[in-house]
Amino acid sequence: MTPTADEVQNQEHHGLDRRMVTFLGVLAAFFLAALDQTIVGTALPRIVGELHGFDRYTWVTTVYLLTSTAVVPVVGKISEQLGRKRVFLFGIIFFLVGSAISGAAQDMNQLIIFRGIQGFGAGILSGMAFAIIADLFAPAERAKYTGLVAGMFGIASVIGPLVGGYLTDNISWRAIFYVNVPIGIIVVTVLFFTFPSLHFQGERAPIDYRGALGLSSGAALVTLGFSLVALNSWSYLPVYLCIAAGAVILAVTIWHEAHTAAAVLPPQLFKSSIFSLSMAVTFLTGIGMFGVIIYVPLLLQGIVGVKATNSGLLLLPLMGGLVVGSVAGGQVMSRTGRYKVQSIIGYISMAFGSYLLTRLDINATQFEVSRDVVAIGFGLGISMSVFNVIAQNAVPARMISSSVGALQFIRQMGGVIGLAIIGSIVNQRLNDEIPRHLSTQVLAAIPASARSSLLNPEALFSTSGQQVLGHLSPGLAQAITAAVRASLSISLNEAFWIGLGVTLASLLLTAFIKEIPLRKTTAAQDRAAARESALAL
Repeated sequence: MTPTADEVQNQEHHGLDRRMVTFLGVLAAFFLAALDQTIVGTALPRIVGELHGFDRYTWVTTVYLLTSTAVVPVVGKISEQLGRKRVFLFGIIFFLVGSAISGAAQDMNQLIIFRGIQGFGAGILSGMAFAIIADLFAPAERAKYTGLVAGMFGIASVIGPLVGGYLTDNISWRAIFYVNVPIGIIVVTVLFFTFPSLHFQGERAPIDYRGALGLSSGAALVTLGFSLVALNSWSYLPVYLCIAAGAVILAVTIWHEAHTAAAVLPPQLFKSSIFSLSMAVTFLTGIGMFGVIIYVPLLLQGIVGVKATNSGLLLLPLMGGLVVGSVAGGQVMSRTGRYKVQSIIGYISMAFGSYLLTRLDINATQFEVSRDVVAIGFGLGISMSVFNVIAQNAVPARMISSSVGALQFIRQMGGVIGLAIIGSIVNQRLNDEIPRHLSTQVLAAIPASARSSLLNPEALFSTSGQQVLGHLSPGLAQAITAAVRASLSISLNEAFWIGLGVTLASLLLTAFIKEIPLRKTTAAQDRAAARESALAL
């Protein structure tokens, strides 16, 4: 019996409602994963005070990034073969288990291991979010939903430190992990009933376990190597051993992928110039984005003298611009179908804001910094909503999951590598500049026991640094403060010049990206059409 027009319309509305509920569930899960990248920061001092192990302080965050980065490039392809719903729900459950046992950790070693488990689940969620959106919505309307996901990352970056600080001060540091559990259970329940059970009949192939293992382990080693730079220095031998081992494994895996029909990362992806350029731009954007996010709070606290008890508030203008740009950019792209001009405008805005940051000195004001980072955040937002969509639109439907995973992976790698390189340059410049701004007499007057705590930026805003300065004569304390502020200003300019450079490089590459029409069908519909065409032949 042929359905009536009203019945067809009701079915379409029901399908749209189900897709929207599924999208909101995916958005909530992605938000939890993004939130846990930042929520721990403000609680770490309290955690170390209770569990001890200050020498492993940064590993609570590093291991989360390590495991989440390792799983991102492979999870999308595996979900095509095992089913999106099954793998995504598994990722949420894994994340929740990691959260629960992290909250119950009894020492730092346990916490680091449990955070690694939590990061593995988070990598599944972030690696699949954009692939699921591709299945739910066509490229022509996908941008507005992708923009919401990108904006959610910005919101999580602001809310994370605020929520972490509040829960730690008023309840316990363990609450920052436990709070995920009830929210996650609701998300799992909703998605269990609403998530479409997308199966890819006719396209199944044996899972490329060798490729998955090679990409994950190679990515983990490279990430670990560059993370060790931030924890130690470039002279630390394990840095080079990890990076070299990871590079060799990745090279062998790429060769293997080129000779495997069911490759996790098909080499055919790179036949598309749009995809290849999107990868390059995304990598550079990761470098610039993380460079700004890390060093702007230091600029505000060390140079401007903002007395904020929570660093999340200092990034509010940046994240506000990012959220507005992401949502607005996604809407414009979905309505117009045009993306090249939008991405160029985005990188011009980022370059303008980065240039203004390079012009700041020790007389910078909070208004000037906020003005500059709003421009960066807005440009970042409207450009971030572009590349996931156009990369998916440029490749065959059967490769969409692989393209999404590759873009997510390369963005995180850009952030890790960028932080290592920019951090080492800033630290070296700081070590060179501070002695140049102090006279021989002032250097000689500084007690040897206090030099390490005074001749670094912590002397400007940390409680311990201020206490040490308070025991010196006013003239000596003033000379040290002026020297450290001037040196920090010069050093941070190095970071912002690098950010400007990679932004201009991104702008140049974006100019070469071809603009093709956005498809009007979802990835699932494209796969079904290709299957029917193959059967007809």
